Amino acid sequence: MTNVDVHEFWALPVCCNVKDSFIEDFSFVDEHVSSIFSISYKDNITLKFRDFVDSNEFNLKLFDNKISFKGQIPLVLYSCNLDYLLKAEKSVLFNLRVGDVSNSYSSGFTKKESQTCNVLNACYEFSDYNSVSDDFILVKIFFDSENLIIDANVDNISFLKFFISENFGVSKDKIKINSLNNYWSSSIFPISFNAILQGIVISKKINKRVNVVYYKRHFGILDNLNLTFSVSNCLLADNKLSKIVLEIIINRPLNFLYKFYFKFINNVFKNLFFDGFLEIFFVENKSDFIFFYDNLLAFETSVYNFIYSNFYNLALSISCEPIGYLLTQIKGDYSSFFKIFKKLDIKNSLIKKSSVLSVNKDYNIFDTSRRGVGFAYLNSNTYFLNEDQYVVAFLYKDELNVFLPYSIIDNNLSNYLKNSLAKTLGLTYSSINFLIDESVLNSANFYNLLFKDPYLIEKAILSIKDNFSSLMDADFANEYPVIVKEKIAISDINDCVLGCSVELKFEFYSLSAVFSNATFFVEQGKFSKLKLNNKRIRTIFGLAVDYVFCRANVSCDIKDCLSLEFVEDGEFVFSFRSVFIVSVSAIRTALIQVFDFNASSTPLDFEEILNSWSIKIDIN
Repeated sequence: MTNVDVHEFWALPVCCNVKDSFIEDFSFVDEHVSSIFSISYKDNITLKFRDFVDSNEFNLKLFDNKISFKGQIPLVLYSCNLDYLLKAEKSVLFNLRVGDVSNSYSSGFTKKESQTCNVLNACYEFSDYNSVSDDFILVKIFFDSENLIIDANVDNISFLKFFISENFGVSKDKIKINSLNNYWSSSIFPISFNAILQGIVISKKINKRVNVVYYKRHFGILDNLNLTFSVSNCLLADNKLSKIVLEIIINRPLNFLYKFYFKFINNVFKNLFFDGFLEIFFVENKSDFIFFYDNLLAFETSVYNFIYSNFYNLALSISCEPIGYLLTQIKGDYSSFFKIFKKLDIKNSLIKKSSVLSVNKDYNIFDTSRRGVGFAYLNSNTYFLNEDQYVVAFLYKDELNVFLPYSIIDNNLSNYLKNSLAKTLGLTYSSINFLIDESVLNSANFYNLLFKDPYLIEKAILSIKDNFSSLMDADFANEYPVIVKEKIAISDINDCVLGCSVELKFEFYSLSAVFSNATFFVEQGKFSKLKLNNKRIRTIFGLAVDYVFCRANVSCDIKDCLSLEFVEDGEFVFSFRSVFIVSVSAIRTALIQVFDFNASSTPLDFEEILNSWSIKIDIN
């Protein structure tokens, strides 16, 4: 990035990393202070959100001096010179008043007795995984004579246009958003969303082009957000789970998305394999700060992780073998679960862990190891998809533009589809462009924007490829562009039912983890229909390992043993989302069996884990 002329300005956010504090004032000292300007909480910029369920309106602040999240941004500096901004950012001083410390929860099981059942309490915390590989993101904003032009790697374009139009008085058809598909654009959307809003405010104020740049140090609000599941398990005399009282502490403002997430988690529990009464309470951060959290994949991963981690911890607390304990909880009519268990080698789950002496890592002791087997099961449906979506392709002589409803989060799939299209059409890989389309946004289809499973796009693109191939075989008249539109019909979307079993050997002193015999059990499918190679499923499993261990200095090795087993014939649904979720859940449960206690945080906090151990002798 380079500095530009005075007709183009740079904008740079400034973070405050003191959570639960209030900014009384701020200042910065710089030799170029006369050339540096700012927008901040002092400008009291309030924007309007509308709830798509009941049309309630929320007035939210672009900046807030109440710092509810580490990494929150209370001001943005702007100037015609980026170097000036980088120096000024370092000199910003906040005059802070520290607020109340937030509640903390114990991570271990606490047993309580009641008149009717044995109550075991526990806590689990899940943080988002920021997988952005680039060192910065850049958003460009400018107004020409009629249009607002935005260059940014984003999806949810229809929502962006709707929101910008309502708050900045620009007609939706005058808003042009240029976005190339990028597999991390979905996870980074809250950052890009705020960058776009900040850029528009500055551009309108100074009537110039604005480049808003966020470096990785400005992504802190993503890295420090988490979901905490505080649970009370009510066990009957036979240790059957009769009731779960679940309090979900959401360390982020959900605002108008609150209803969706509440509805979503209730649906997940309705489709689970065990009976039992569930009470859910949401404890939401009530910040008025704008934060559009649309990472459904991270939320769903956290929910399933909680479910299986909780079952494994319950089993260990009552001295049961975890998978055997799971079997005692299954509904009598839950046939799909039993189908998968018939394929699972239960003997593998009964691995006797070697005798071990483990102490704090600060001591110079010989290496020790333990083994565990993790298991997770997922029955994923698309109940909240209520409107068909489309993939549209425009073929030109030397280029193909494919418009997608959302970004493809599976990078291997994106590369495979581009290579397949290029080969069929005789084009270069670089001439295949995946772009983000916009749909008409209304109350009926808003939640569709949150569901982003790449396998739906895969099916549509492969159909488009076949249509182009047929046209070329028919010797079409070379009249460009050739347009092919493929519908993603909701009625054609099948549930994804699969389980995952994985063995883990963990060596404590050297901090190394070896994964073996990772098997995915799919309810329906055939290898003859499988558009898949081992690299693709290995990559997803590898991403799951990265997520669990990304904060731990652990050496991980995945043996070349990944396999798929089909329980019965049928159409195979290869869902990145589902495979990732069951992989993470199986890895976490294997670790629980290894540790013999609840490693409450995901990603793992190994300082917490190792420091909580004293001497532990396993006599099995």
